[in-house]
Amino acid sequence: MTDIGHTETAAGGLDPPREPAAPRRRTRTPLPVGRLADALAAVESPDEALRLLLDFVVEATGADRGAVILAQEEGFRVAAARDANGELPSDAGGLLSHTVVNEVLRSGRPLRIGEVGRSRDYAREPSIVGMRLRSVLCLPLTLGGRVLGTFYLDRRETGSPFPERHAQELTVIAALAVPFLVQMARPAPSAEEATDALVGDSDVMCAVRRLVERIAPTDLCVLLVGETGTGKEVTAKAIHAMSPRAPRPLVAVNCSAVPESLLEAELFGAKKGAFTGSVQDRKGRIEAADGSTLLLDEVGDMPLSMQAALLRALEEREIVRVGDTEPRRVDFRLVVATNKDLDAEVAAGRFREDLLFRIREVTVELPPLRVRGDDVLLLARLFLRQAERQLSLRVHGIGPDAERALAEYAWPGNVRELRSMMRRIAVLADGVQIDVGALGLPARTNGAAPTPPAAGPDETAPARPLRDARDEFVWRYVDAAVRHAGGDALEAARALGISVRSLYRYRRLGRRFVAPAAVTPVSE
Repeated sequence: MTDIGHTETAAGGLDPPREPAAPRRRTRTPLPVGRLADALAAVESPDEALRLLLDFVVEATGADRGAVILAQEEGFRVAAARDANGELPSDAGGLLSHTVVNEVLRSGRPLRIGEVGRSRDYAREPSIVGMRLRSVLCLPLTLGGRVLGTFYLDRRETGSPFPERHAQELTVIAALAVPFLVQMARPAPSAEEATDALVGDSDVMCAVRRLVERIAPTDLCVLLVGETGTGKEVTAKAIHAMSPRAPRPLVAVNCSAVPESLLEAELFGAKKGAFTGSVQDRKGRIEAADGSTLLLDEVGDMPLSMQAALLRALEEREIVRVGDTEPRRVDFRLVVATNKDLDAEVAAGRFREDLLFRIREVTVELPPLRVRGDDVLLLARLFLRQAERQLSLRVHGIGPDAERALAEYAWPGNVRELRSMMRRIAVLADGVQIDVGALGLPARTNGAAPTPPAAGPDETAPARPLRDARDEFVWRYVDAAVRHAGGDALEAARALGISVRSLYRYRRLGRRFVAPAAVTPVSE
C-alpha cells in the first residue's frame, strides 16, 4: 500500500515525498499471517474470529489497546476490544477516540497519527487529549466500496508512535476480518433456518430438535450441556430464533473469557467513576438483553460471588450497576451452556446448588459426534459444500476410504473439529475426490484412526463414572497424537483439527489418571 490515506507525520502534516533509499537488509520478522489463517479455520463463531484477529494485531503492533468496530446505521458498536495484557477493557466504548473512528468510517481511508501532540488536526481534540494518547492507527474494513467497520489501535503517553509499515502490513489482516464482519452484520436467522442448523438424522439429534421446538416459545431457563464442540452455541441461537424474543439480537457472554475482576461490570454494567477508567455510564450485558435472550457460555467457570449476583437478578428481575445504587428492571430469558458436570461442581463447592436449581428448568444434552452414526458423513458433506461455496472453490467428492475413516474416527473435538477439517480440505485437497490421506488424521492405519493405549473398557475393573472414562479416552487419544507429532503441539493440534488451547485443555485431563512423568512433553 503506497498511499495509506491521510497519514500524519510527527510534524502534524502530510508525509513529504521520499527520496529513493538505498536497499538495506531487513532484520524484522514478518508477521506470521499464515499461522493466523490456520487458526481462523478452527474458530466457532465470527465473534471468536474477531477476538483472535484483535489478539494478533495488538500483540504484533505493541498497541496498548485495540478494538474491532462494526459500523451501524447510526454510529458504530465495539465488536471486540482488549488491552495489552489481553484483558477486556471495563469500558469498551470509552477506550477509543470517536473522532478518529467516525472519520475513518466516513472517508474509508486509513488514518495514522504519528505524534498526537504535534498533529495540527488532532492535538487539541478532546476525545484524544482526555485519554492522553501518544499515537493512533485506524484502518477501514471495506467490501465492495462499503465500509463495514474499522480496526482501531492506540498507544498511550508512554508508548512510541506507530510506524507507517504497520498501516501497510495490517491491510492483509483487515482483509481477513471482513468476512466475519459480514456475518455479524447479517440479520438473525429465521426459525426455520435455526432448526436447519441442528443438522442430523440420528435419533439423538432428532430428539434434540423436538425438544428445542417445544421449549423455544417459552421463557424457561435452559441448561445446555455437552462436550466442547458439540454445538451448544448453535442450539442457543436456534432457541432464541424460534422464541418471541427473536426480533432483538441474542446477547452472549463467555464466562471463562472475561477476567474475574471485570466480569461484574461486564454483566451488570458500571456507573461513571465507579473505578479507574470508567469515564461514562456503561450498560452491562444483562441490561443489553432486556427483551431478548442472554447466553452465558461456560457458566461452570463463573466465580461464586457472581453466581450469587446472577441468582438475585434471575429472582428479582432487576440489576444494579457497579458503583450505583439505583435498581434497573430487566426482562431477559436465560440460556446457559457448559461442558462441566455441574452436579459434581456443586459437590466440590464450586457452584451454588440454588443457582443450579434455577437455571436447570430444562436441560438439553448435546450428544458427542462419535455417537451420532451417519451424521458424521452428512455433516462432512454439508461443511465441505459450505466451504466450497463461500470460498468459490471447485466441488469435491469424498472417497470410500475417506468415508470409512471419518466414520471410525473418535472426534475428540466433535462438530467443531469436523467443520475445521472440511474447510481445510476444501482449500488444500489436490484431486477432485478426497482420499484418506487428505484428511490428515493422526497415526492412521488402513484407513482407521489410531487406537490409544488402554482405550477399551476393562470388564474386570469396578464401574466408575462415565465422565471419567470418557475424559481418560480423550486424553489418551490426544496424547497419542502428540507422540505421533514428535511432541510438536501445533502439529498435533492441526492433525486433530483443534486449537492449541483446546489441545492443552484436553491434556490437562490426564493429570487425574497418570503421574506427570508419564505425560508426553510438548514443544510449541
